[in-house]
Amino acid sequence: AGARHFPCSPKTMAAPASPVFDGDVVPRIVAVIPARGGSVSVPRKNIKILQGRPLIDWVIQAAEYSGIFDEVWVSTDDDEIHMIAKKCGAKVHRRSPHTATNTASTESALVDFVKAHPNYDVLCLVQATSPLITPLDFQKGWDAMRRAKADSLVTCVRAHRFLWSVDKRSGVARAVGCNLAF
Repeated sequence: AGARHFPCSPKTMAAPASPVFDGDVVPRIVAVIPARGGSVSVPRKNIKILQGRPLIDWVIQAAEYSGIFDEVWVSTDDDEIHMIAKKCGAKVHRRSPHTATNTASTESALVDFVKAHPNYDVLCLVQATSPLITPLDFQKGWDAMRRAKADSLVTCVRAHRFLWSVDKRSGVARAVGCNLAF
């Protein structure tokens, strides 16, 4: 089968100036987007088309347009993801096979990346499956980290979901703490 061609978003937005870190020292900030090819639950999820663009392009563009990062990298083991990431403007790190299994941790992919590319001051893990992230999200995160003089930052979202309980004998699941009566 021939290579599929996907449109990536055009580079039309201007990025803000580089961030300043503690006065005149400007750190080298690198974004890493792990994207292995062997997703089990949703095959090829990192490059599935969402609103006319590969899923991974949404985070690549948000990172690029934020003006925070000196480089945006995709860490992959997959030829098609490699090609799409490059087309979308990211640099590509070819990750080691042992970091791309369905049991490998994200941390192992980051360690693999850092061993090959040690020239950074701040490393930012960006999930390919977060297409709603915006350049402003990255800017706010960097500002919060700088203001707090923190050496790390974890982002999250508030989830107001209900939990499920599964009856061990029957296998029937029911919502816990949620009234599903309509």
